[in-house]
Amino acid sequence: MEHHSNLVPWQLVAADRGWELDYVGVTDDGELSPEDLDGKLTRGTSVFSFTHVSNVLGTVNPVPALAARAREVGALTILDAAQSAPHLPLDVQALGVDALAFSGHKIFGPTGIGVLWVRKELLETLPPYQGGGEMILEVTRERSTYKDAPLRFEAGTPNTAGAVVLSSALDYVEHLGYDRMAHHEQGLLKEAWEGLSALAGDDLTIYGPPLSRGHVGVLSFSLKGVHPHDLATLLDAEGVALRAGHHCAQLLMRRYGVSALSRVSYGPYNDAEDNRAFLQAMGKVCRLFQRP
Repeated sequence: MEHHSNLVPWQLVAADRGWELDYVGVTDDGELSPEDLDGKLTRGTSVFSFTHVSNVLGTVNPVPALAARAREVGALTILDAAQSAPHLPLDVQALGVDALAFSGHKIFGPTGIGVLWVRKELLETLPPYQGGGEMILEVTRERSTYKDAPLRFEAGTPNTAGAVVLSSALDYVEHLGYDRMAHHEQGLLKEAWEGLSALAGDDLTIYGPPLSRGHVGVLSFSLKGVHPHDLATLLDAEGVALRAGHHCAQLLMRRYGVSALSRVSYGPYNDAEDNRAFLQAMGKVCRLFQRP
């Protein structure tokens, strides 16, 4: 269920170092397959990298349990929190992972900057991955010595403006409160889910687990006989914007036998009027394609 950003880099590393890369399958309901996980997360696994929340399915993975399982077999855990950061609180101690990352623009900040947290004991063992100014203690002709982490990983001129804006975005989310946002967004998701089902009936397929099992932030669906790109164009004419395509998750698209899906995304800035506009526009689409 991974976004390409947590897949393509590992393909590059595996090709460069001769590693074997494997994948855990996904159930029909959009959750990690327990049987497949048992067979693949075993002794000899070096790194277990997975998403907290699927950007397509809205699935919330049970991170503490998965991280504990990885520790049992001696694997490091890296968590992609890009999709969860704007919806769920991130307590790295409670999650139990070794590293966690998310991008700034997913949490209402700017592009070109993000957050990487690494367990201190692990961070201290890592060498610099790039060189430049501000990360050194001393440079001679023969060698250089480096500052302590994290400074030795911050070569060159930092994105100061981006960091300031990202800090403001994080303050904004903290001010709103995750509980308050979750209550608001889940209400909108439930309303959209029920409204779509009433409009399209058996012609509608919604992907991902039911809300009762944890479904956060997004609602991905297909409408029989209507390509997602065409649906997006029709809704755009009604002033409604949604995402259509493979959502940087082509392996997941293949798992469900589709080339693209339509996706509605919710944040604290959305309201009931947005849902009304969306469902009214979807009603027009259904009538256009002669659905009752």
